[in-house]
Amino acid sequence: MDYKICVMVCVRDRPTELSLLLQSLRSQTYKNFIVYVLDDCSGTLLSNYHFLACVVNKMNMEGNFIRFFRNDFNLGVSKSRQKLVDLALKTDCDLLMRVDDDVILEPDYIEKLLKVIESGYDLASGVTPFMGQAQFKRESRFAQPIINRVILDKEGTFIHNGDDCGLEYHDESIIPMHHFRSCALYKREIHESGITYDSRLTKHGFREEEILSFKIITEGFKMACNTKAVAWHLMTPSGGERFADSQELVHINEMVLKDFTKQIYIEKGDFIEEYNRKLNINPPSLTEELFKQTNLIMPI
Repeated sequence: MDYKICVMVCVRDRPTELSLLLQSLRSQTYKNFIVYVLDDCSGTLLSNYHFLACVVNKMNMEGNFIRFFRNDFNLGVSKSRQKLVDLALKTDCDLLMRVDDDVILEPDYIEKLLKVIESGYDLASGVTPFMGQAQFKRESRFAQPIINRVILDKEGTFIHNGDDCGLEYHDESIIPMHHFRSCALYKREIHESGITYDSRLTKHGFREEEILSFKIITEGFKMACNTKAVAWHLMTPSGGERFADSQELVHINEMVLKDFTKQIYIEKGDFIEEYNRKLNINPPSLTEELFKQTNLIMPI
């Protein structure tokens, strides 16, 4: 099926990174998409950057139209993402795709994520290795049966089994996941069902992916990762430190996440285990998974 996709990008003071991202979108093997870019109150207007303007002009001429929006005040990550969602839902696009402003997508990234959607999942994510750091590849059979596993307890806290979406893989597998990372392609029905980004999070945006993932799971949607879909994470400082009190803002968001999961646990019980049962997943114990991660990660 030929899906029309709305790619949503929030950016602030990262014109170079945005240019690299857009160039990687130009190179995609799958071409049926438009791009919505929301400038979250950058110090200099994006239109003032010549190289970025050149890339945008080329994409528009090639039919992958880009539309820019701008916040008059710095709203931060979660509120900006929600503003883009509200705009995207007014289009006739079949699928939405959220993309970070400091990633470079491999040319087949969208194509790989579409395989996940067509296999019956509602949201598809890839892996996001950190560019510029030593890279490791692992075989996806060692990550099964779940990606980015979450374990809840009665206090609503959660434990990750490690970051499977931060590694490259030797082979291609579609593996269910408890929470996605970074760049994800998904059905518009997820937001049409009433799911929104959490407005309680600070401008820093830390933990917005986990809260959104948990909302998606509790509403009955399914998520999976294609282990060969790679989005390189630049982790660039060139946009400048967003907030002088970043650690404090991160701590606040950790508390928001804890309160959020605790409330869901009280209302619905262990929704992660219910999700596992729905997908017929029986994750091994945390000790076994950590043993595999420690002993079976293979250097390039």
